[in-house]
Amino acid sequence: MKTKPIRLLVVLALGGCAAPMAPESMSMNLARDGATYKVSGRYGPGWSEGDVRGEVEAACRAKAMRLSRFRGQPYTETGGTAYEARCSPAH
Repeated sequence: MKTKPIRLLVVLALGGCAAPMAPESMSMNLARDGATYKVSGRYGPGWSEGDVRGEVEAACRAKAMRLSRFRGQPYTETGGTAYEARCSPAH
């Protein structure tokens, strides 16, 4: 009985080859969570935390809510700065 050679395909993921986040990039995702909205996203080095916070506050106001929490994460070359926030009912 002849045997066929087994061939293995090795895939290398080179995370170091990823391009840096564009300075003008900013993303925002709002997800309903009961009576509140969870907000998350990322921004590039062309944005300040204050700029992003202002954009999130405006998004909360557009839903008749207020920004009740904003927390930024450390900057990474390829991912920019991640953030989390929450919009709560305006009282």
